[in-house]
Amino acid sequence: MRETQAIIERVRRVSVHLQQLDLSIDPALIQLEPGQSLFARLLEDDSQHAYLRELWVPVAINKVHITVELPAGRNYAPGRVASLLTPVGRPIPVRPGLGTLLLIANDTAPTPFILLAQRLIAAGAAVTLVLSGRATDYPRELLPPEVEILHGDTWDWPDRVETINWADQVIALAPPYTQQDTYRDLYHTISQIRQQSVADGSIYGLYTQRLACGTGACQACQVACHGNNRLACVDGPAFDLKDIVFR
Repeated sequence: MRETQAIIERVRRVSVHLQQLDLSIDPALIQLEPGQSLFARLLEDDSQHAYLRELWVPVAINKVHITVELPAGRNYAPGRVASLLTPVGRPIPVRPGLGTLLLIANDTAPTPFILLAQRLIAAGAAVTLVLSGRATDYPRELLPPEVEILHGDTWDWPDRVETINWADQVIALAPPYTQQDTYRDLYHTISQIRQQSVADGSIYGLYTQRLACGTGACQACQVACHGNNRLACVDGPAFDLKDIVFR
């Protein structure tokens, strides 16, 4: 992890609840992979947030800019400079030769999926995204047009069995306060549908949460795994649900 800076060049409201920031960046940051984030703090910030960092999730990267998507509750102005610790986390693992990917966002914006879907579609993969709960409010125009969109209810949606059996890999996203319960239910559901032992690396859950340090020093973002507990900030955000200890 290294510290660098970025300049906010453009701010736009993309929905009632979301805004996107275009950042002018250090060229080294174009190497970020889907799943990796920026741990950001605005410089010369005299608000109560002055010493707190936020996790900024990229949704687009090119040679000179990174676009991040954030909740709409806080004001950002063009020209402001942000201190960035990067990268936070590891790339989301993708199975070799993946041809079909099922993404599931339950009750939260599918922001962490956007860059991953773009990259895999460009590589020739077919991507289906299931939205349920508050995720259904996400603006469809912000998603890659090649993504098939399905609406469901929690972990139930039309043709669920066929969709799960179609997918080479499944990656799920739920808000921090429901992750353990919803990922457990999903894992058990897929196990029953496939009627066989679940292959390693076939079902992942993203553990996204507010981070304290982002470097693994505070140990506050532990995820209970078989063997040794792991940290969402340095080992995540994607964890094989086969490795998770569900209580």
